[in-house]
Amino acid sequence: MDTNKTIRNVLLTVPGMLLCLIGDYCIGLEPKGSKEIGLLASDGWLTISDLRIGISNTCGMVGTFLFGIAVYSLISYLRETNKNNTNKWDNIFLKSFYFSLCTGCISFIYFHIACGKLIQSFNVLYDVTGGDIKTSESALLRLFATEAIPFVLLLILFDLVATVSWIALVLRKQLKLGKAWILAAPLISTLIGEILEFLPLPFGGISSGTETLGWMFMFIGAALHIKRNKQQADTDKATTTNL
Repeated sequence: MDTNKTIRNVLLTVPGMLLCLIGDYCIGLEPKGSKEIGLLASDGWLTISDLRIGISNTCGMVGTFLFGIAVYSLISYLRETNKNNTNKWDNIFLKSFYFSLCTGCISFIYFHIACGKLIQSFNVLYDVTGGDIKTSESALLRLFATEAIPFVLLLILFDLVATVSWIALVLRKQLKLGKAWILAAPLISTLIGEILEFLPLPFGGISSGTETLGWMFMFIGAALHIKRNKQQADTDKATTTNL
């Protein structure tokens, strides 16, 4: 296995997630003080143009492609280096981590398009109803009902499974990383974003991109793990040669 190539491929998540981050903030940033409308909408959505939604979709598509390359390389590496691992729980957490990564190859592009479409639908409904907020929000709920199951299911499979798996891999030392790396887990990075919302920023929605940053740091951590394994292997080889 070409370890240096694997590291390069895994680090493709850096440009990939930065693109997704741009997409997140294209549809996530709203004017400060925007108010919620019903269960889904916000009056801040009315400031989000079709152009911003289109940019978000495009960034999400390219970012997901790069993420997919990184996922394939990381899973291949972890499977190869753990093929002789017979510990039951190690293998359970590894397989659940693989599952969440594969789910991510669907989720990143899906959530960019799905969330962007919800915002655009609300804005269009607002326009065609002459600014009738109540009717627009009611119609939006009807539209969302058709995708609620995959939306919620992917959130659970993607974020929850990835968070539990990542924390377990770090704390059980299956990855050569310090405990602080658990902060990159999706639900934890999302929580950090919600805390940041309390900062006196001139806009709202800073939390819409922190989960993506968490994924980026997860893969940076994975690349660091691979690099440390390589350094250890090189050291062992040199020691054996000297003997």
